[in-house]
Amino acid sequence: MIGEDKALNSDYLDSQLVSSMKPGWPKEKAVPLVFAEKKLFVACAIDEKDTLIETLKPMVNNIPIELMEVKKESLNSPAPAPKQEASAAAAPEAPKKKNTLGSELLATLDQIESRSINATDENAIGNEVKMLMAKAAKIGCSDIHFEPLENALIARFRIDGVLRDIYKYPCTKQADYRKILIARIKIIADLNIAESRIPQDGRVTENVDGMKLDLRVSTLPCLHGEKCVIRLLPHENSFLELSDLGMTDDLIPEFEGWLGRSQGMVLITGPTGSGKTSTLYTSLAKLVDTTKNVVTVEDPVEFQLARVNQVQVNAKAGLTFAAGLRSILRQDPDIVMIGEIRDRETAEIAIKASLTGHLVLSTLHTNGAAETVVRLIDMGVEPYLASSALVGVAAQRLLRRVCKDCAEDYKPTEKELKVLGKENDPEKDKIILSRGKGCQNCNNTGYSGREGIFEVMPVNSEMKEIIQKNADIEAIKAIMERENMTTLYDHAVKKVLMKKSTVEELLRVADKSD
Repeated sequence: MIGEDKALNSDYLDSQLVSSMKPGWPKEKAVPLVFAEKKLFVACAIDEKDTLIETLKPMVNNIPIELMEVKKESLNSPAPAPKQEASAAAAPEAPKKKNTLGSELLATLDQIESRSINATDENAIGNEVKMLMAKAAKIGCSDIHFEPLENALIARFRIDGVLRDIYKYPCTKQADYRKILIARIKIIADLNIAESRIPQDGRVTENVDGMKLDLRVSTLPCLHGEKCVIRLLPHENSFLELSDLGMTDDLIPEFEGWLGRSQGMVLITGPTGSGKTSTLYTSLAKLVDTTKNVVTVEDPVEFQLARVNQVQVNAKAGLTFAAGLRSILRQDPDIVMIGEIRDRETAEIAIKASLTGHLVLSTLHTNGAAETVVRLIDMGVEPYLASSALVGVAAQRLLRRVCKDCAEDYKPTEKELKVLGKENDPEKDKIILSRGKGCQNCNNTGYSGREGIFEVMPVNSEMKEIIQKNADIEAIKAIMERENMTTLYDHAVKKVLMKKSTVEELLRVADKSD
């Protein structure tokens, strides 16, 4: 912008910055160059430097100004043409222009495919929503997000646990898709279309391209309109065996041994979206036969199982997990499944049920198997009851699989070998890993589908003894390590070495410290 002779080159000026100066700005004496590091850099004539700064400060709300000396005659150069966009390439004396907050994210909006529909045609609006749901179901999307922006509505799909931008609907006064499409979804889910000031939740069953889906709809008022999320839940669990979930042969016998018990509690743990429900239903399906009475209490009932009595929680009517569980125990059950243990009352009833001749399966939100025991005690469960009731805890996460269509083998780097704990392996030179190059089938991500990684912790006699003493997490982890129990990180490493996933995905999902 300023050459070695300190002459101002108008070709590199920021036209927007120049035009944004207030009326009265002395253009013949001072030219704004760039705003960076919370300062406005201004070019001025050498002989005007001492008098200008006090004149300019009030015109820019007293933000700091740094004057750059240039030849006086170069200030009379013509203003830059509007097409000249940035000139963050400042002179050697001026710092490089910085991006404004969120500017890079705003730029990504231009890359999203735009769509528009006839805003007055009810059929067109309905077909657009159906098209989105059908597209989502076809590619295995778990959630559809509709996000209102200042001038558009963005449709995003969560695929393999990661959100992807799908369509952008530019909004105008005549066609405000932020209202039009959300209103249609509200009608489908039987929500109040006239109410947009408070969050709403609804549920409906729809046939989408021949597939029966439960749609859980949630709306949330935001700055530019209502955000809406649709969770797609197939009526049938697609996993038939524990191996389909990603559980490996070294873990399955232990886990199936827990399921073969006549009483006790088996817990599946992990954060939201880690596949706990699929593991729970797959486990339950292995237990159901004509000789057993199997009863569940769930919120919501996600999959319908044959010969299983499934109870849907209805908090408004007073049917909570705890209330449902108390009633279930009067129904002579052999096996009880509780969708989630959320409070002390539910935990205590579940544990008492497991101690009185029932096999109880449930889930809990914790990071790992060791944390589960501590969480139960923190909820108010007596340590001696927890130690007596627990048969085993399985923690899990979901790891993205390498796309089979674009997978390629490669030799790992030293850094990757260190992550895998193989840096000192005498046969490390023989280790071959796999990664996806990216193709149309995986949307150029290199990943397609997910499978579980598991941490299976049996509650043996030593573990029971330490739980009764109100042990902390580290003491439980010490026992797990001493007995060579597979941790989530260990299992993720195994999946990477089996060429099922990548080191990058391992680091994203599993933490060695957990």
